[in-house]
Amino acid sequence: MTTEITFARVVRAELTKLRSLRSTWLTLGAVAVLAIGLAATIGYGVRGSIRAGEPGPGVADAVAMAFLPMDFLTFVIGVFGVLQITGEYGSGLVRVTLTAVPRRWPTLAAKAVALVAVTTPVLAISSLTAFGACQATLGRHGASLGDPGVAGAVVGAATCPVLMGLLGLGIGAMLRHTAGAITTLVLVLMVVPALLGPALPGNREEQVLKYVPTIAGQAMYGVDGSGGPFETLSPGASAAVLVGWVGLLLLAGTAVLRRRDA
Repeated sequence: MTTEITFARVVRAELTKLRSLRSTWLTLGAVAVLAIGLAATIGYGVRGSIRAGEPGPGVADAVAMAFLPMDFLTFVIGVFGVLQITGEYGSGLVRVTLTAVPRRWPTLAAKAVALVAVTTPVLAISSLTAFGACQATLGRHGASLGDPGVAGAVVGAATCPVLMGLLGLGIGAMLRHTAGAITTLVLVLMVVPALLGPALPGNREEQVLKYVPTIAGQAMYGVDGSGGPFETLSPGASAAVLVGWVGLLLLAGTAVLRRRDA
């Protein structure tokens, strides 16, 4: 008796694989602890500066302080997305996976669904708690969820790392090699934004860099265009840009999966 392969069953299998790995919970636990702990530490340090006579931060700056650790933690989740698929190529498990799901595209789609399902609750709680911890240590100089744009920034801080994880998943599916995929992720998220600006003439830096994944991601958890060193797109538009990059890389990864052997 054969069992019909449905997308729901493929998703269930990918969720089981992802949740059964100890590294999944160690990574997500470390992200949560660092996001909250660093946000509280930053707020406490700034509060000490205020007591020493420095001016208090505005709402946008108070939010930026809370989510400053996200600039690094989004990269961690990106690597997590890379390893979700390249780890199977390294262990050889991918042969079993692709034999069980010969159409292949459901495999990558199911991995994406599993990544979103596992990481979203953790990152939602982490971003909200990090914001609260930072504002608590800032005291009366902190921002509140009722301030304009703040609730959206909290949502953006939870959503951006998830999208970066999907970005990493797409790169991993394209390259199928852990070292190469992580190197590419570093180039895309860190090196390109640093080098592209000085290489662009005149005011092209501001016009182009707002569409780079890193800058678009930072703008998702900024207030009043504070997500980067210059005026960025709105959080909603920046989210759309990042979703576009994710869709492009996942489609490219799907094409590679369909054309190449395991």
